[in-house]
Amino acid sequence: GMSRYRWPMHYALLNNDCLWVMDETQLMGVAVTTTAQLQGLREKLKTIRPTHSVWMSATLDPSELSPIDHPQPKSGWPKLELGEADQKSQTVQQRLNAIKPLHQAETTFSKGTQKSYAKSLADEVLKAHQPETLTLVVVNRVDHAQNIFQELEKFIAKKDRQPQTGLIHSRFRWADRRQQQDVLLAKSHTSEGTIVIATQAIEAGVDVSATTMFIELALWPSLVQRFGRCNRKGDCGIDDTPPAQAFWVDIDTQDKSAATFALPYRLEDLDTARKLLFNLADVGPAQLKSVQYDPPQEIRHTIRKKDVLELWDTTPDLAGNDLDVSRYIRDSDDTDFQVYWRNWEGNDSPPENFPKPVREELCSVPLSQNSFFRKNVNREDGWVWDALDRQWKSLKETGVRPGMTILLRDSVGGYKEKLGWTGDPKQKTKPVDIEDNTPDANEAMEEDDARVKPVELAEHLQDVAEEVAMIRKRLPDLDAVLPWEDLTTAAWWHDVGKAHEAFQTAARDGANGVPPDMLLAKMAQNGRPNYRVHKDEADVRRVGFRHELASALAYLAQHGEEPSANLIAFLIASHHGKVRGSIRSLPNEMIPDDPEIRFARGIWEGDELPAVPLGNGQTSQPLALRLALMQLGETEESNGHPSWTARILALREKYGPFQLAFLETLLRVADWRGSAKRETSND
Repeated sequence: GMSRYRWPMHYALLNNDCLWVMDETQLMGVAVTTTAQLQGLREKLKTIRPTHSVWMSATLDPSELSPIDHPQPKSGWPKLELGEADQKSQTVQQRLNAIKPLHQAETTFSKGTQKSYAKSLADEVLKAHQPETLTLVVVNRVDHAQNIFQELEKFIAKKDRQPQTGLIHSRFRWADRRQQQDVLLAKSHTSEGTIVIATQAIEAGVDVSATTMFIELALWPSLVQRFGRCNRKGDCGIDDTPPAQAFWVDIDTQDKSAATFALPYRLEDLDTARKLLFNLADVGPAQLKSVQYDPPQEIRHTIRKKDVLELWDTTPDLAGNDLDVSRYIRDSDDTDFQVYWRNWEGNDSPPENFPKPVREELCSVPLSQNSFFRKNVNREDGWVWDALDRQWKSLKETGVRPGMTILLRDSVGGYKEKLGWTGDPKQKTKPVDIEDNTPDANEAMEEDDARVKPVELAEHLQDVAEEVAMIRKRLPDLDAVLPWEDLTTAAWWHDVGKAHEAFQTAARDGANGVPPDMLLAKMAQNGRPNYRVHKDEADVRRVGFRHELASALAYLAQHGEEPSANLIAFLIASHHGKVRGSIRSLPNEMIPDDPEIRFARGIWEGDELPAVPLGNGQTSQPLALRLALMQLGETEESNGHPSWTARILALREKYGPFQLAFLETLLRVADWRGSAKRETSND
């Protein structure tokens, strides 16, 4: 649910001065290679402060950490393992020597047992379960987990004494999953114990110790991780507690349709794991350490420098699409998108001022569920917010693609609180209650443009410049590293473009008692601003007006020959994340009658800016805005000066994408803090 215009800030903050910890790498697939590549590219392209990466797993293959831009050092990768003192600890010894007898379950999964599989395994699990203990069942697919859970609930409903049950997988809304995890992570269990059905989501970062475990046949590293959740503390069978027991459920890999059964794993991976299991009577750490396993060599997508540079520029292509990063994050063809449920009146599109989706209401759905949307979602019931056109578009028009965030009317169904995403339209869910002060979804009103009362432009420029100085003071080690004077200059100029008639007209809507000669920086209103200019006795709308572009043009017109002019202009233009690597008009803009007039982001060639006192003794002189730099190449009209794109590419080459993104983030933060100074709301 994050606004695309905040992507540059996350790009900056996640790549500068960070410690990345990748836990349980066997679940990451291609993302292991991606994280290693990113670490190598950070070192090559430079960051403001160093960023480090740590990969953690009992089954990590070191060769995965050595892609093209992150070669292994001659001394090898540094490792952190248990030392001698750790090995002597009684607690560590108890865990390392934990006893976990292994048995093959009676239930198997095959084409012939598909219909009875869930019921059969639920029955076997219930019979093996011990009172006052945790039984953990880990399967490979969400639909398996849901079906087994439902059959288990039916069996338990017939009993007088009922164990508590839980279901863990990745297709829950956040609050529902947290409720299920509370069952799993309880420090003690009821007299009848607890049975939890889970998918591989249980493998990552979940510290539980089950007395009884059932697991479906899977990739060997995944099996090792799952066995680690059985008798994890090594205390089963001690002090009259029930002994641990682990069962593995075979999956038929010989049938013609076996490849479907094996998903998300390959048949050969399951065959390898089965051979290893047949030779084991116990799956404690000491026994697993002696297993010889050679991970299969795979050809994977590798993110390269070109891709990282493309991700820096958040401008969509001409069709409105972004670089698809899913191939660098997951191996599976079953890529995800997110959905959330709301209710609104009528059969029209949702209101433009609908709050943005928040984490608590989002649910991940696999692309394989696309048929649900084709069959069950009418034109008026499924919607996607188009950030470029700033309007809702029907799902029937856009189709379903990985990475989308889709709004569904609550009557569409497909979700049940206790099961998660089911794809069953008969199962309805209530929308999640969200805070009333959630930011508008339409992104038309900038977070810092609307205030309780109008704010004078010169005051705001001074506030932001002071905040840059405050940030500089709090980062003393970067005092000689960052171009603070350029950041300060950008702060004084960043909102000069708000003197444009289109902004001032919109800002005065509802602003009573404001002197006519006062230039405003903030609007006393909420909702979409009506940007417009008065021409030939009529108002001409300026849809998509971007004051920051006008600010950058004004600065370059007066200071374009200065050494740091391009950096300062970029910082000015990018401080809302909307004008960055290129300048171009958008499909929804008003087009001038004269085809010779260039236009972009609500600004037309020749638009007048009045004189603007900056508040520091300087003044932006009155001028007419020129858009010659949106043309590619050096033209006669541009007097030999490079285009905007050429200027930005040169900046990116000089500073690198991570450092440049960090600089624009500093100004954005200063702008937010400066805007908050004049806030008089009680919130």
